This record gives sequence, C-alpha cells and structure tokens, in this order.
Amino acid sequence: MFRVLGCIFEQHDLRLVVVAGLLCAFACATAMSMIWRAQATQGMTRHVWLAAAGVVAGCGIWGTHFVAMLAYQSGFPVAYDVGLTVLSAVIAMTMCGVGFIVAVSRFPSAWGGAITGAAIGTMHYVGMAAVRAPADAIWDWRYVLASAVIGIGMMAWGMRYTQRKGTPAGYAVGALVFTLAIVLMHFTGMTAVIYNFNPTVAVDGVVVAPGILAVAITASAVLIVALGLIGAMLDSHLAHREKSEAERLRAHIVELEATKHQLEDTTHNLLVARDAADAANRAKSSFLAAMSHELRTPLNAVIGFSEMMKTQVFGALGHKRYAEYANDIHASGTHLLSLINDILDLSRIDAGEGTLMEEVVDLQEAIAQSLRMVAGQAQQGGLVLVSDVSPLLPLIRADKRRLKQALINLLGNAVKFTPEGGTITVRARLDTSVIAIAVIDTGIGIASQDIPRALERFGQVDSSLARKYEGTGLGLPLAKQLMEMHGGSLTLESTVNVGTTVTITMPLSRAIVMPPQATQAA
Repeated sequence: MFRVLGCIFEQHDLRLVVVAGLLCAFACATAMSMIWRAQATQGMTRHVWLAAAGVVAGCGIWGTHFVAMLAYQSGFPVAYDVGLTVLSAVIAMTMCGVGFIVAVSRFPSAWGGAITGAAIGTMHYVGMAAVRAPADAIWDWRYVLASAVIGIGMMAWGMRYTQRKGTPAGYAVGALVFTLAIVLMHFTGMTAVIYNFNPTVAVDGVVVAPGILAVAITASAVLIVALGLIGAMLDSHLAHREKSEAERLRAHIVELEATKHQLEDTTHNLLVARDAADAANRAKSSFLAAMSHELRTPLNAVIGFSEMMKTQVFGALGHKRYAEYANDIHASGTHLLSLINDILDLSRIDAGEGTLMEEVVDLQEAIAQSLRMVAGQAQQGGLVLVSDVSPLLPLIRADKRRLKQALINLLGNAVKFTPEGGTITVRARLDTSVIAIAVIDTGIGIASQDIPRALERFGQVDSSLARKYEGTGLGLPLAKQLMEMHGGSLTLESTVNVGTTVTITMPLSRAIVMPPQATQAA
C-alpha cells in the first residue's frame, strides 16, 4: 500500500492524476446511467444501450490510463506503439460491452462484473506493453497479481450489488466502485513496474508522441461527454413521454374506476330494487292471504247469522238467540270497519293527506279510555291489565283520536299475543325531553331478528301465527307512523317467551300545561 502511495505522490504529476480521476468518474457515471436505461428496455434497444455503455466505459478506462501515463514522470522521453495503443482501446470497449450484457442477462451479475474487471486489467497491461522508451522494465509480479485481483474482485462485487439493488442509489454506488476499481488497479499496476534508464535500448516501430496521445485522449473525453449528453437528452425525452403516457393511463384508470363504481352502484341499486320488489311481492301475498282470512271470517258470520235471522230458524225474531246473533253481527261489522279504517289511514298518510286534528289532550284520560276499550277482551282472555301512569303527565296538544288509535292497536296486540294468566302494563312517564308511554306484556315475544319485519306493513313474523292470531300486520306500522306525525317515535323490544315492550314517545314541546306536582318537581 505504501509503495502504491509512493508511486502516486513521488512519480506522478498530481494535477494530471486528478484530471484522470475526474475523467474516470464521469465515464463510469455515464456508463452506469446507460445500463440503468438499458434495464428499462427490451430486445435490440437494450443491446444498443449496453453497447454504448461499453464504448463509454472503454473510452473512460483507456483515457484514464493514458492521462495517468502522461502524469508519470520517468525522466526520459516516452512514446507509445500505435498498434498496441489502439488495440488496448478496442479491448477495453469490447470487453466492457460484453461484461455489461452478461451482467444484465440471466447469468450471475458478478460474472459480468468480473469480465469488466478483466477488461480494466487487460487494457492496462496491453497499454503498458505499448510503452516505447530508452529503459529496461523490471516487473514485480506480486503487484501485477494484486492489481488483477483488485480490478476483477471490486467490479464483480460492484456489479452484483448494483443489480441486486436495481435502484438509482445502487447504480450510484456501482459507479463509485467502478471508478475506484480503475484507479486502484492502474496505480497498483504502475507500482508493479520500474523503468531503469538504458540509452542502448532503441525505440523502434510506429510510435505516437505524448502530444498526439493527449489529442486522442481529448477526443475520447469529448466522445464520452457527447454520449453522456445524448443519453441525458434521450432520458429527458423518454421521461417526458413516459410521464405523458402515465398521465394518460392514470386518466384512463380514473375513468375506468369511475365506470366501475357506477356499475357497482347500479348493480347495488338493482339488487336493492329486486329485494324490495321481492319483499313487496311477499308482503302483498301475505296481506292478501291475511285479508282473505280477516274478511271472510266476519263476513261468513254476518251472512250466516243474518240468514238464520231472515229465515227465522228459531221462530219469531223475539227469540233470545237472535240477540246473540245481532251482537256477533255487530262485532264482525266493527272488526271489518276497523280493518278498512286502518287501510284507509295508511293510504292517506302515503298520499300525504294524513293530517292531525290537534286539540288539548289529557294523557291520563286518553290512556284510561284506551284501557277500557280492551278491558273486555283482556277479561275474556284471562289477562290482568295494570295502569302505571305518572300523575306528573302534562296536558298536551295532539290528535286525540289518532293517539287513542295507536294505543288501542298496541294494547290489542298485547291482548292478542299474551297467553291466559299474563299481565299487560301501561307505563307512562315524563322524561327530560319526551313523554314516554310503554305497553309491556308477558306474551310469546318476538325473536330479535324478526323485530324489523314486525314493524313493516303487512309484516307477519310467522304465517302460522297469522292464522292462529287474527291480524293483518297493520297495527304496529300504523301506530309508528301516527307517532312520527306527532314528531315522536315507536320502538319495540322483545324476548321470546318472556314478553314485549312497545314504547311510543312524543316531544315535550307538545306539553301545554304541566301538573302542579310536575311544576314543583321542576
């Protein structure tokens, strides 16, 4: 190592050494950028880029060598054999091109680096063989071997590293390693030889003077710069074209994505519409089946009992059985009227014709009246009705008939679905922001997954239940819409075989007069 440093600092013009190093670095960087560009191409274009990189690298090695030779201070005139000098340049360019092709092919990239390292060494020693001077050359073969190992080893590692990384940073490291390999190999090789002046040695053959060699080196440097500029311009042009193409493709992708989203939305909407149509069709079928049962049963009773009264089966109309038939006819007619009213109410609400006839309503009285309306049915079913109404309930402004209609629907459902011995509780409370009335039963309950269906129009949780328990599935949806018309809500909570709680609420803003107890509590 000290001999190499001594060779550099004691036997060379350091200014030209720096020039050689800069020329070498520029050539290596240009060659590596061309290899990077070649990696992005295919076929003949790739081979053209790699061949150009080989020419640039070969000229760089050759120019570095001979600039360093011009820096060598021998103390006697030195010339160079033309044939060997030209051959050294051809060897450098050819072997570098082959090495680069191998490095980016299916072969291990280290092989390509080793060939490139061999190109450095071969060019150097062919160039040294071209030296013509009145001196005897004495070689130290240890340094010759060391220079070969440095060139081949460093380039094998550098090319392998560059190809493994495959990034601009990786190629920058490769260019640095390439530069160091050339410089270290050259000066280690120069350390391997000592020229002893011998005036008897004749300088024969066709030789080139150092001045002409300097012109050739300048030409090689110009070639490197020209190829580098051409590569840079091509890079800029290709980058601009790639950018335009990328923008066009991005716009196309955005358009395709938008079309995809539109198709997905359309598909989703169609699926939703299909499901809604299926649900509507099922609801219609269920409704028709339920209405058929609900209408035919009371109509059969009306027709049958009226026929018996008409034909006076039990004699004159004064018979007590006719009074029972008249009651049954009245009950059946009332039931039919209730069904028709529910259907008409929903139709009016859907048509936007549903209006509230608001008046001052005493909630305690409205709840009591609703309980009295279902008391007979509850008694027949063996049920217990419980009123748990807070005395703090205010007077409100509401549609009394609609409010009672909703309460009676909820109580009717509770009576219908609560087995004998069960309890139905009406609990009314004044909350901070709403007035809440809950109808709580200990009936058969509803599974959680069936609750949304129970709140749909004509929704029947189970068709078998629809047959066992009369109903069209209009009560809950109608009550819900009536509460929403009042600015309130209806919620349903239920557990199978435990019971159901239906809660209706109205905003506190409907309160007109608060009871004295509520005012004091506030």
